[in-house]
Amino acid sequence: MVDPSSVSNTMFGKTMYGLRKLVNKPRVDDWSPMAKFFHADEALNRIARELDSFDGRRDPDRCNVLVTKLRQAQDRVLLIITEMLVSIYPLESERANRDFRAKFPDEVIHENLAGQLWFGAECLAAGSNIVGREAESERLRPLARALTKHLDSMREMLKDQALKDPSQYPDKLKDSLLYFDHLFANFEFDYVSVMVEVKSVKEYDSQQDIAVLFSEATIKAQKMGYITQEQIEYADPVMMIGLPRLAVLWALLYYPDSIKLDSSPDEMSVLFRHFQNSLIQCRSVLKVMKSFAIKELEKRLLSGNGCGDTSIEGVEKTVMDLSESNNQPEPPPLNDSGNVSDETFDKPTENQEDSGSLNDECQMEVILKGCSESKVVNVRIEDLIQFLFKRISAVSDQLQTNFSQEFRKIMKAVMRPVSDMRAYEFPGQVSHTEAVEEETGVEVQESMPLRATVGVRWVPDNDCLQCTSCGNAFTVFRRRHHCRNCGRLFCNRCSSNEMPIPELGYDSNVRVCNLCYLYKVNPFTPPIPNSEIATSSPSDVN
Repeated sequence: MVDPSSVSNTMFGKTMYGLRKLVNKPRVDDWSPMAKFFHADEALNRIARELDSFDGRRDPDRCNVLVTKLRQAQDRVLLIITEMLVSIYPLESERANRDFRAKFPDEVIHENLAGQLWFGAECLAAGSNIVGREAESERLRPLARALTKHLDSMREMLKDQALKDPSQYPDKLKDSLLYFDHLFANFEFDYVSVMVEVKSVKEYDSQQDIAVLFSEATIKAQKMGYITQEQIEYADPVMMIGLPRLAVLWALLYYPDSIKLDSSPDEMSVLFRHFQNSLIQCRSVLKVMKSFAIKELEKRLLSGNGCGDTSIEGVEKTVMDLSESNNQPEPPPLNDSGNVSDETFDKPTENQEDSGSLNDECQMEVILKGCSESKVVNVRIEDLIQFLFKRISAVSDQLQTNFSQEFRKIMKAVMRPVSDMRAYEFPGQVSHTEAVEEETGVEVQESMPLRATVGVRWVPDNDCLQCTSCGNAFTVFRRRHHCRNCGRLFCNRCSSNEMPIPELGYDSNVRVCNLCYLYKVNPFTPPIPNSEIATSSPSDVN
């Protein structure tokens, strides 16, 4: 039997909350984070109620539309919560660590990831399983339930505080936000690890070693005058192709620990694992190369010009014989700075001159297959350069083709080591006139998530006393209206058109001025500068 007193208390509490909501509800044009959260959460609840009362079997298309709206509304709510966390805890060290995202594939990290995670947590908490991963679903379910339960209670706390004072964050609310941040980060890592393959610590460290190699190659290329800072800043295409080739060459000459060429294939980075034999052959040839020939090879690798169509079949056969005698090479000794010592080069190359001709010949000692005897062969330096150019270019170019995701991350770390991706929002100003829901666009929060850092800046009411287009002064009867596309103030006659603006988050019809309407309908119409909008006088319009 239901206790009548509990029912009455519940009804009384709902009635009091409704009165507080009616009196203290934040204004729809208040752009403070907590006020935005209040309206975004209300929109989310409306969609959830409609979805709960809807029979998806009768109209599956409508059900899919509502689910899409629900996920978009969840995106917006989480985005505003993130904005609150950043404002309360501005230092990244104070918030949950999300460095694990570097291990995720590129296609996983997108702006709708948070909403997908929330949706997945709700499904897991309700008892659903990930298709084909029942055991992993059972393991994730306790965390998903803890996350959704805390999120629901935190949403109520935020809405209650928004009715009291949207600008204040009590300590209890701060602690709740921080705890949610850690819960959500843990669930993100576990959930994504179940859905896609995530790099192990060893694989990630190997990728970072290659990034260090490319970074060292970039610094060395700048010092030698091969590339300029301007080419790096503008990502010059020639430099983007030539720099990885130089990195492979210098890894064989100066940075042997970066690719671990003498280790087993399992110890090597996945980027170079399949090219181990080819790189060993290139290293063997580099040992007999003179310094002027190496410089010539560097220039050709950077420019991409092989300079010659000479057949090098004989050179390739000689190099194959040379590599047969060096299947298990000794690790090259390093000097104090960690670079290759001069002792790693063969005796014939210790006193080689820094100058010479590409037509000169150099001696290579090879061991023939099936024999223990060795012989010395003479090979033109030009042919060796051609051989190295083709082999190193092939390895570098296949890195960009076969491992495009890893290669992009490495080049991004090298070209943009410190990227500032902050986006700022213009400080919101509360209008002094009564606002209606149609003019603020709050209703479109159901159809598209408006990013907290994106939006058109509205001209404050006090800064404009007359219509921007016709110049008539605003009065009690001639009221102000904001154009949703440009944010300026117009009278009703000059802003009587309505149209959706999906790129700004307005999927339904909203008010726009006549000029913006004309430009939206006919995009080829040249836009009118701001200075010319208000040039017409009232007499001209009338």
